[in-house]
Amino acid sequence: MRRPTRPFIAFLLLAASCGSPQVTEEMPLVFYPEPPDPPRIQFLRSVSVGGDIEVGRSGLDTLLFGESDREKGLMAPYGTAVRDGIVYICDIQQGVVLTLDFAQMKLDWLRTDGRGVLQKPVNLVFSEDGTLYVADLGRRQVVVYSSDFKYMREYGPFGENSKPVDVELVGDRLYIVDAGNADVRVMDAHSSKEILHFGQDEEAAVKHTAPTNLSVDNDGNCYVVDSVLCQVFVWDKDGNFVRHIGSPGDVVGQFARPKGIALDGDKLYVVDASFENCQILDLDGEPLLFFGGSGVGPGNLYLPAGVWVGSDGLQFFQQQLDDDFEAEKLIIVTNLFGPYKMNFYALGKSKLFDYSAPPPEDDSVQAETASAAVPPDSGQ
Repeated sequence: MRRPTRPFIAFLLLAASCGSPQVTEEMPLVFYPEPPDPPRIQFLRSVSVGGDIEVGRSGLDTLLFGESDREKGLMAPYGTAVRDGIVYICDIQQGVVLTLDFAQMKLDWLRTDGRGVLQKPVNLVFSEDGTLYVADLGRRQVVVYSSDFKYMREYGPFGENSKPVDVELVGDRLYIVDAGNADVRVMDAHSSKEILHFGQDEEAAVKHTAPTNLSVDNDGNCYVVDSVLCQVFVWDKDGNFVRHIGSPGDVVGQFARPKGIALDGDKLYVVDASFENCQILDLDGEPLLFFGGSGVGPGNLYLPAGVWVGSDGLQFFQQQLDDDFEAEKLIIVTNLFGPYKMNFYALGKSKLFDYSAPPPEDDSVQAETASAAVPPDSGQ
């Protein structure tokens, strides 16, 4: 056998060194709220490209076996959901749903073809049996896939102005936010028949202008973000208006450009793209806490869009958790711009603090102004 030449060996050594994981400084601990209040949220980490989580892949591997997942990345992530420890992300710029698998340390995307090809997915939700519903603004439809991600059917378009931008599933009811028609449609998830639609109440003199995101509780009460009116509309299961949460303004409890929303028990999470933070309120709209803020430092947000809260996936962040912080829930916030596309946080309590003690009277909810410079909008 012919022995390899020295130049070829040198080339292989150079290729093997290219793309090797770089040694980075340990991420500083970031908690919210700031001292002296007891910490309730810990920032865990950010992910933007496959290289942020993939380890052990060398330049030689890429040379011999093709493109590494390290080169795959998020461009404009919006809605997200976690199922069986895998994070699913709608990327409106790439027109795909990506998967972030911390167990396999891999960033990938769902392969869809034929009738199931996506164009501009904005939000998504899973049923208990794994059926996937994706609100696609480009197709002007909600596209449905089986648990093995095969195309099943579609909902819409709902007229010439149809712009489905969010979707939620509670029991047999599929809730669809139609931004083009400024309403919410409720469909039977099995028969695909429309049950009702709502978005205005003439008696209460209220009407949606620009609904963008929603979350539904177990009783069917629907919390809908209106990004122009800067409020959260609450509707009951029959489509009757109940109340507003928040108002336009620049202090905690008010909104300037609200986007993503999530319910977690008796707490409501609302992302604001102008303040570049996420507010946590009770169901009456009283502010409890906010986290994030403008900038590119650890934990900060840059035109945030979507938020997800749950327990699934929290097991993969034990290494990032502070030894004294006991995590209860995982929080994910997506950013449309900036260097960090997805931020991961943990909601919990520190063993070093007494949370039964009353907060200071003048600093109960971080009542300083929450306003921030408004960055360029994405158009969505």
